[in-house]
Formats: sequence, C-alpha cells, structure tokens
Amino acid sequence: MRSASVLAAALVLGLAGCAKWDSLGGPYPHKSTLVPAAEFRLTETISYSLEKLLLAGAGAWVLYNVYDPLAPNWELVEAKVADDVYVFDLKMKRFHTGGSGEAMLVIKRRAEQLRREQGFASYRVVDYYEGIESSTPVAQRYAQGLIQMAGKNTAPAR
Repeated sequence: MRSASVLAAALVLGLAGCAKWDSLGGPYPHKSTLVPAAEFRLTETISYSLEKLLLAGAGAWVLYNVYDPLAPNWELVEAKVADDVYVFDLKMKRFHTGGSGEAMLVIKRRAEQLRREQGFASYRVVDYYEGIESSTPVAQRYAQGLIQMAGKNTAPAR
C-alpha cells in the first residue's frame, strides 16, 4: 500500500515537472503557473485541464491516506501479564464510518482465539473500560480489557 502512495506522489511530481522550470526565476508572484495549460480531451465535448486532474488526484491521494478504508477500525495491542492474564489495549482509527461499538467484540474475539490456542476451558472479562481521548486535531476512541483465562486443559490434544 505504501508503494502505491509513493508511486502516486512520483506521478504527481512527474506531471508537475512538465512545467517550464525557467518560469520559477524572477519576481514573485508569477503570472504563469507551475502546471502547463494542457488539457486531456476524452471526447469532442468532454475535456479536463491538467491542473484539475492533478488537484483531483492529489485530493484523492490525501483522502485515501488519511481515511484508509482498508485499515481495520481498531488497533489491538496485547500484553501477557501472567500465565493466564492478558491486557488488551485498543485504539480506534481517527477517521471511520462506523465500528464505535465494536471494542468489546474485538476483545472477546481475541480472548476466544487465545483460549483455544493456549488450551484453556474458558475466560472471563475481569475489567473493561472505554472512552474518548481528546487530542488535537481529532479525538480518538479507546478501550482496555483485562482477561483471565481459566481451566487449563492438561489432556493431550487429539
């Protein structure tokens, strides 16, 4: 995904490099633009200026990298504090379109996965809290859960 971002940035810079670099010298502000006055003609009646295409591409690139629709809503950090006790710290994406009530589900899903992997019979949520951390420029939802496993299964797996 990062290689796509680098490729998009290189493309934008490469298209911007098509401008006349000799126009950069002299007094400011310039009367000419950095991007040449070229246009892409799709049909006889539909055409787009290079400047508008570059701005739309740059805007889409920034929006995608800030919002990142393919990233999971919650970031989970797990710590094992004893043989049978785990702490889960979750932080939600700053920009999201839902998933605000998923923190407990994420914790239970990971606890169940650990229960099966470690051979425990059950688990219980000892402590759980969630809130909103006010930070600049956008607040971020967080949650923390303390999970204790119970009933270690000592029989060999079949």
